[in-house]
Amino acid sequence: MSESNPEKHKDSQGANRRSAVGNDGLRPRFLSLPSLRFQDEYVWLIFLAGMDVMLTWYILERKGGEEINPVAKLVIDSWGLWGAIGFKFSLLLFVIIACEWISRDNLRVGKFLVWFSLSVSALPVFYSGFLLLYHWLYPITE
Repeated sequence: MSESNPEKHKDSQGANRRSAVGNDGLRPRFLSLPSLRFQDEYVWLIFLAGMDVMLTWYILERKGGEEINPVAKLVIDSWGLWGAIGFKFSLLLFVIIACEWISRDNLRVGKFLVWFSLSVSALPVFYSGFLLLYHWLYPITE
């Protein structure tokens, strides 16, 4: 019966750990809290979400516009401004958690998801800005 070398066993375990995903070479545990991977992008997501809520509310209340998203319309009709804020930021929280969770296993997919979310979040802001600019240049006269 041969004796195993405990030092060799420790080195092979360390090599397996270093080959896993993670900033320090170690794969984060399921419930661990590593630093956020896309902090700068999340700041922009939060900014765009805030702009979307503010511009939407301005168009609805001051300009007599209508919400075109049926889910958001239901939330706004039921709970008003605070419901819209809660709805928007709960969706944003879901996206951030999904990006972080996915990027633990596949960083490329997580990065794609963050940039896709930024692109999708920018669309209503630009559309609302376009609507306001258009109605400022060509006001409705009655």
